[in-house]
Amino acid sequence: MIGASKLKYFTELSNFVKNKFDIFNMATNGSEATETALKLAFHHTKKNKIFYFTGSYHGRTGYSLLSSSMKGINKNIFKNKNFIECEFNNIKDFKKKYEIYKKDLAAVIIEPIQATSGFNFSNNNFLKSIKTLTQKNNSLLIFDEVWTGFGKTGFNFAFEYYDIVPDIIILGKSIGAGMPLGLIAFNKNINHYHPGAQSSTFQGNIISINASYFLLKYLNKIKYLKKIMKIQNFFSNKKEYFKSFRFINDFKGVGFMWGIDIDNSYFSDDDYTNKIRKVLLDKGLITWECGKQSNVIGLIPPLCISNKSLNDSLNIIIETFKEL
Repeated sequence: MIGASKLKYFTELSNFVKNKFDIFNMATNGSEATETALKLAFHHTKKNKIFYFTGSYHGRTGYSLLSSSMKGINKNIFKNKNFIECEFNNIKDFKKKYEIYKKDLAAVIIEPIQATSGFNFSNNNFLKSIKTLTQKNNSLLIFDEVWTGFGKTGFNFAFEYYDIVPDIIILGKSIGAGMPLGLIAFNKNINHYHPGAQSSTFQGNIISINASYFLLKYLNKIKYLKKIMKIQNFFSNKKEYFKSFRFINDFKGVGFMWGIDIDNSYFSDDDYTNKIRKVLLDKGLITWECGKQSNVIGLIPPLCISNKSLNDSLNIIIETFKEL
């Protein structure tokens, strides 16, 4: 085997997650990893209900789509009485539904920070309450960290940012260093011996594992979190300036994931945010479409970005906003 063996890789990965998890199940991407996590919850608990949240996005496959609020054009197709939507950051709504369904509750799946719906942060007490209730009920708490993993929050993972360790974390995207890879991490107290429950032709393929292994080694070598905090400070210092524009509701984020929340009612076109993004793109700046109404301009710079590129990007945005 060329490069890293799987044992070497899992050892490196275990160190990277601070030894909080000791079992890893491979997938080819984040959606497939979500499927694996939910199946694990069903088989382990012998229960059949999943709680998810408004504004959530977990993928475009079967279970991952059923547990997503942001279903897009699939919203009228993917419905299932076992998947129950709760209000994000509303503990009263959660407890009300918890009391109704707790006997059948297999798991709660949540993004600690919702990315697709526009960088919405979980309230810390909200997460702690969910953690307490799931533990009490022998249900599982699943953190979808496909987006927030690998430094996005200024910590390796959002569970460190919140100081709350879930039963299962879902990883994808960044973990593959550009190659297709996903996985779930959990502890051996969860019964995971369910032959045939989940398999995939290319799960854990050696090219992706090697790419991920050398990514982890490199991140440890360069102390990348310090670079991320510099990016965070750069954006944080611009927060009040951005909010001074009348058509901006908020400028929010952490680490190197930030969003400019545009008030589309300020304009005649209710999809004006994407027209702004097109202008930015024409000027050479790539941004990301997010927000419940596609009303948030996502800024997710690459880790290798230079100070000059950060400033040039900011100048493009400011120039465009002044024109508006």
